[in-house]
Amino acid sequence: MVTVASAVACSHEEAKQAAEEQKCGPSTSEPAQAGNPPSDGTVPTPNPDAKNWGLSEGCVYTGPGDFELDLSDCPSSWDNNAGITAEEIRLFTSMPHSGALAAYGAISGGIKTYLDYVNENGGIQGRKVTIDVKDDQYQPDQTRKNVEEAVQSGDYAASYAVLGSPNNLNLVDYTNKNCVGHYMVAASDNEFGDPTNNPWTTGFGLDYYNESGIWASWIKERFPQGAKVATISIGNALGQAYINGFKRAVEHTDGIEIVDEQTNDVTAPNVDNEVTSAAASKADVVVLAEAGTFCTQAIGAIEKSSWDPVVVAAQPCAQIQTTYAPLGEQGLTGNGTNVVRYYYAPTDPDNPHQDFAKLYTDTVSAAGLDPNNAQIANGWFWAWYIVQSLQDASTMKGGLTRANINIAVHSYESTYPLMVDGVVGKVSGTEDAYPFEAGGMYTYTGATPQKTGGFEPAGPLIDNSGELGNWEKAQNG
Repeated sequence: MVTVASAVACSHEEAKQAAEEQKCGPSTSEPAQAGNPPSDGTVPTPNPDAKNWGLSEGCVYTGPGDFELDLSDCPSSWDNNAGITAEEIRLFTSMPHSGALAAYGAISGGIKTYLDYVNENGGIQGRKVTIDVKDDQYQPDQTRKNVEEAVQSGDYAASYAVLGSPNNLNLVDYTNKNCVGHYMVAASDNEFGDPTNNPWTTGFGLDYYNESGIWASWIKERFPQGAKVATISIGNALGQAYINGFKRAVEHTDGIEIVDEQTNDVTAPNVDNEVTSAAASKADVVVLAEAGTFCTQAIGAIEKSSWDPVVVAAQPCAQIQTTYAPLGEQGLTGNGTNVVRYYYAPTDPDNPHQDFAKLYTDTVSAAGLDPNNAQIANGWFWAWYIVQSLQDASTMKGGLTRANINIAVHSYESTYPLMVDGVVGKVSGTEDAYPFEAGGMYTYTGATPQKTGGFEPAGPLIDNSGELGNWEKAQNG
C-alpha cells in the first residue's frame, strides 16, 4: 500500500532528479540529418581530440589542461540545453550600433555572413547557427542590461564577441555567477584569461601583454644599444591595458627606457597636444596605444612634425582602409608605421590566401555589405572560431550542450585561413588561456597621398605560445 507520505517523497525525488538532469544531463536533441562541412577548408572541422572530453560523471565536465566544470554550482533552474534544439543553436552578442563607436558594430555583420555561409554548407553537424545582436552604444551599463535580458529569456546557448574592455569587465561577475557563456570577448584584456576563477568567460585575439611584449622584443632588436620610448595612449581601459602590458615587458627587457607618457581623453578632438609634448622628449621610439580616428590623427601629426621617431602602433591601428587611407586626404602617407600582425585582412595586398579572400568578398558583397570594411573582416575571424568551438562541442561526450560549449572554448586548436604563417589559435584549459601569442612586426610602406600602401615584414615571427599561461601566472610576471 502506497501512503500519501511516500507518494509525496517519490514525487519530490523525481522532481529533484528531473532538475538535475536538466542542469547536468547530456544533449536532449539530435539533428535530423548530420551536416558535412565542405572539404575545401572554408569551414573548420572538429578537433580529433574533442571526443575525449565533455561529460564525465554527475554534474562534472572535463577538458584538457586540467580544466573541470562543475554544473552543481549553477543556479537551480539552469538548463544545459537552453538555446539548443535539433535544428538550431541560438547565440547572442552586444555591440555598439549607434553612438560614437557604432562603426565597430559591423563586426556582427561579418559574424552573421560567415555563419550564413556555414549554415548553407551543413551547419554545425546539421544544426543552423543564429546570433541575435543587441545595440549597447558602447555603454557598459547598457551592455549589462542587454545580457541580463538575454539570459532571463532562456532563449540562448551562449554569448560570443561582446565588444569592449569596460563592457566585458562589467559582465564577468554576472556571467560567472549565473553560468552564462561569455566567450571570445571582443577585448584583449588579460583578465579574461582566468579559467580557474571565471570559467564562463574567455578572451580572444592577441592579448595586450603578448602584443606589447612583441613590441619590446622588436625594439630591443632594432636598438641593441638601448632606446628611449615615449607613449601616447587613449584614456580608457584599452589604452591603460596596453601601457600596463608594455611597462611589464620593459621591466624584463634591458636597454629600453620610457621617458614620456601622454594620455588623450576619449572625447578629445585630436591628439596634437599629446604629440607635441611627446616630441619634446626627443624619444627614439613612440608607442601609440590608440584606436579609431586617434590612430590616424597621431600618425599624421607625427608625420607633419619635425620629430622623426620609430613609430610603433597598436593592433587597432593596423587596418589599411580605416587608419591609413584617410591620411591621403591630408597629403600624408603613414609610411614607416610599425604594427604587429598575426592575421591578414582579406583585402590586404600581401594576403597570400586569395581563395578564401575571394569567398569572403563574394559572400559579403552578396549580403549587401562592404568587403573593404575592416570590422566586417574581423567578424569573419571571430566567426571561424565560434564555429570551431561549436563543432568541437558537438562531438564531445554528452553531445552539444552549453557545458560542452564551455569545454570547447577552453580547448580548441585551429588555424583561420588568413593567419600569418606560423600563428595558430590554441587554448588548453587552465594551462594556456591565451589563444594567440605570436605575431610579426610589419612596416607600412609604399603609400602616396593618392594611393594606399601595404605592409612588409620588419623581422621574423615572434612566438611566445604557451608562455603566459593564464591571468594568475601573468600577474606574477
